Amino acid sequence: MFICPVCGEKLIESQHCYSCANAHLFDKAKKGYVNLLLGRDGSLHGDSKEMALARYEIMEAGFYAPLKDAVVRALGQTLQNPAVIADCGCGECYYTSAVQAAFPQAQVLATDISKEALGVAKRRGGTLQKAVASSFSLPIASESCDAALNLFSPFVREEYARILKPGGILLMVIPLEDHLWELKKAVYETPYKNEPKQAERVDYRKRLQQPWICELFAMTPYAIKSSPEDSQKLSALTELEVTFSFRIFIYKKGE
Repeated sequence: MFICPVCGEKLIESQHCYSCANAHLFDKAKKGYVNLLLGRDGSLHGDSKEMALARYEIMEAGFYAPLKDAVVRALGQTLQNPAVIADCGCGECYYTSAVQAAFPQAQVLATDISKEALGVAKRRGGTLQKAVASSFSLPIASESCDAALNLFSPFVREEYARILKPGGILLMVIPLEDHLWELKKAVYETPYKNEPKQAERVDYRKRLQQPWICELFAMTPYAIKSSPEDSQKLSALTELEVTFSFRIFIYKKGE
């Protein structure tokens, strides 16, 4: 279901590469993804390897399992097998892999700007079709997807509208105002809350010890934006109870 970023023709997958009818060839990396970024987009790298590894460890520890289960449940209530599902901005494929396991007959596509994140995703196994790509120019055929996921990633309305079939489902997750509030208070002198939204809520609290406190911070954008002095404040904490708070939105194309 991937298309050639050069000419727009359908890409055919073989053991070691993807190719189109116009003989454009894209090799698969040893870690299982294909790089479909072109031109200046190739300089964009997204999450670093350190951030992707921290996110992988946090996810494997189960801190985001309630949200994962809620996403799968919401899809199950609106989607029928078989289906084509695209997770755009998939990171290290924690949610994508769960969706694949829940919908084994579905064709699941995973795209992310970070080749490092998709490299880490190989640890999850499975048969996901993974591509390094920008959400601003998705290498996915128009009106080919029954569902698309947007989980904490850049939302490009026009691209989601293009790739979804008529009646296709967009599932979006955003953090709410209290998400990771305690973590931010431990780091910043004047922390800010996220903007509240209206939709299905997923709220829970987890008591974290080290090294999970620092790992959780390392997987977030806060780690990039914070000074070393602010980041080091977390190292002094032995325990922290943290709020996890999200909204799940379901949109249907054409409604």
